[in-house]
Amino acid sequence: MSVRFTIQSSDPALLEKAARIAKAFVQPYLRDDIVGIVFLGAVARGYFDRSADIDIAIFTRSGSNAAMPGKFQKVEDMGVQCWISDYETELAAPWDMAKRWTYARAQIVFDPGGRIARLLEEKVPLKPEERKWLLMSGLTLSEWCVNRLTQIWVERGNIISAHQMIDQGLVYFFDMLFGLNEELVADMKWRYYCVEQLERLPGEFRERIQDVMALHAFTLEELERRKAAFMGMWREMQPAVEKEAGLSFDEMLQVV
Repeated sequence: MSVRFTIQSSDPALLEKAARIAKAFVQPYLRDDIVGIVFLGAVARGYFDRSADIDIAIFTRSGSNAAMPGKFQKVEDMGVQCWISDYETELAAPWDMAKRWTYARAQIVFDPGGRIARLLEEKVPLKPEERKWLLMSGLTLSEWCVNRLTQIWVERGNIISAHQMIDQGLVYFFDMLFGLNEELVADMKWRYYCVEQLERLPGEFRERIQDVMALHAFTLEELERRKAAFMGMWREMQPAVEKEAGLSFDEMLQVV
């Protein structure tokens, strides 16, 4: 299961051009010392606009000394970024969530031994224990930030910090929503965009999340308004999260 991208600014002509350039760019590297090649980013996801680059990952064999492209290239009028890595090193190294999310939408273009496909199958999927942690930590820490840390900062006399805790609570809340939808947490640049496209969300999510995000003044009254708007969504999602995690909110508090 993965979020589908529907970029409104996507230009089919630019996508076709980018795909053509990407395929031509990798032709010299379809050789024995290369384990595999993957397209990432806009080309792999099937959109392209004037802000996008062509992202290509090249996995080399250990000990290969063959010439490789530089990280940043310009082909025609498009930017090309190359990510060169040793296959064996990648196989042994842990991949963080952002990297896994990126490769979840990868397009394998060269994989003669099938090793890149196996690498992605091993590294990318969201594991059940990870999902449960996203659910538990997302539910408990978002509430802690919004209900408790805001009050602490009010008592300390710093209303700006209190409002910032609501923003931090949203980060945890989004993590919870990704977990509820069995999705890897999107890279920060794409996080809200992807959250908005998830299937299991609070009702009227876009309108309600705007109400939480809106900040008209650094006042106590505005803080209480934002808190109420957030907790309405939080309480709506609490039963579903408790059911999926197999724990009550109070039980989660003992674990997180």
